[in-house]
Amino acid sequence: MGSMDDPRFRSDLYRGTASYYDRFRVPYPPGLLADLTHRSGARGEGSLLDLGCGPGLISFAMHDQFSDIWAVDQEPGMIDVARQKAKTAGITNIRFLTSAAEDLSVPGESFDLIAIGNAFHRMPRADVAARVLRWLRPGQFLALLWGGSPWEGQAPWQQAMSATMARWRARAQADDRIPPRYDEIRRQRPDSGILRDAGFHLAGSYQFPVSWDWTPEALIGFAYSTSVLSRAALGGLAAGFEQDLRQEVCAAEPSGVLRQTIRFGYELARRPALCGVNHLRAGTSAGVPGRLVDGPGSFGMIWHLAGPGHASPGPDRDRIPVTARA
Repeated sequence: MGSMDDPRFRSDLYRGTASYYDRFRVPYPPGLLADLTHRSGARGEGSLLDLGCGPGLISFAMHDQFSDIWAVDQEPGMIDVARQKAKTAGITNIRFLTSAAEDLSVPGESFDLIAIGNAFHRMPRADVAARVLRWLRPGQFLALLWGGSPWEGQAPWQQAMSATMARWRARAQADDRIPPRYDEIRRQRPDSGILRDAGFHLAGSYQFPVSWDWTPEALIGFAYSTSVLSRAALGGLAAGFEQDLRQEVCAAEPSGVLRQTIRFGYELARRPALCGVNHLRAGTSAGVPGRLVDGPGSFGMIWHLAGPGHASPGPDRDRIPVTARA
């Protein structure tokens, strides 16, 4: 491995997190999904690859926009949860596969959209980008979706949560779950450069903030959905962590109102089209929530969500504390 190759994460870091991930991760905003649907040209047919799918947050949210979906994750527990959800809901157009992205075997030019949600940073990015380029049909899109975490912000309760998580990571000796030089390599080789080098054309970056109300129990559940403070990482320390987090967060915000504006967004990249073939152009006026981000404060429609799975129009990167994403 060269000195600038992406560091490798252990393949078992999300073991045991699937049910927490499915229950406590905040869903992608409807405005973001509508914007992505429009810009990618999805019309209820074609094929989607949800790579690093977790429990299927993207696959289930977009299942009616494609006739065929592949949901792929290297963690068997994630696939088990997603498969059971599909069975319960009677959704039949999603096929579930357990595989690392770099080991997946896919015929060339198979997909109209490939989506990676909060996972590209954990993959060997250059290898995966080159594969994704081949798997896409000419002129079609790769979307890197992301969303923030509850400790990202300056509210006293967020600062308390960040400090508490850092303290318990140290007690659990969980810092080795992030490879050495991770932050340095990500700064020197950002995703945009990786995608350009693979042959993609960058089509745009779009952001969608969401107002969200947390409870102490939901914050604990979110922590258990991460790779660095999962129940497996904490082991016998889990009960102490839960008690400490509740106490610290409630002391920092005695009102019990744990409200956050979470930033969601996606980066869109396109495989160059064949000459003479017309495709939807990303970055044009879509007539749906969201727009190209030109600088700080340039956001699309804002949604207020009162809790997991409940969204309504209203006013208004998954990272572990300090640097790397969870």
